[in-house]
Amino acid sequence: MSRHRFATFWATVLVVTGLVLVVIGVALAVAGLEVDLPWPRLTELTRLERILVALAPAVAGLLAGAPLIGLGELLHLSIVQRRLLERQRRRLVRIARRRASASERHELGTAAADRLLRRRR
Repeated sequence: MSRHRFATFWATVLVVTGLVLVVIGVALAVAGLEVDLPWPRLTELTRLERILVALAPAVAGLLAGAPLIGLGELLHLSIVQRRLLERQRRRLVRIARRRASASERHELGTAAADRLLRRRR
């Protein structure tokens, strides 16, 4: 666990930063809906303008935050996968050592599998 603390920290920072950007984008979108537009309402395009004013920060927040969240999660996934592979390797080494000590106890060459294993070593 302590081996990958630096990478895990930065992966978490990336995810949190991405989430903050998305939340800020949504908050600005809600604020854009609530705030009155400074120009007078001369046309029927006011609804469209209001939707665009609200949609722009939400899309910007999503476009800025989503890659950071994805990158952070991929980094977390890589770290977890590496830990799993290290654990599997330790287990395989332990099994191989047990098998080697067990094969020393009984006479080699009694089975075809034992002969093949002896040739590959």
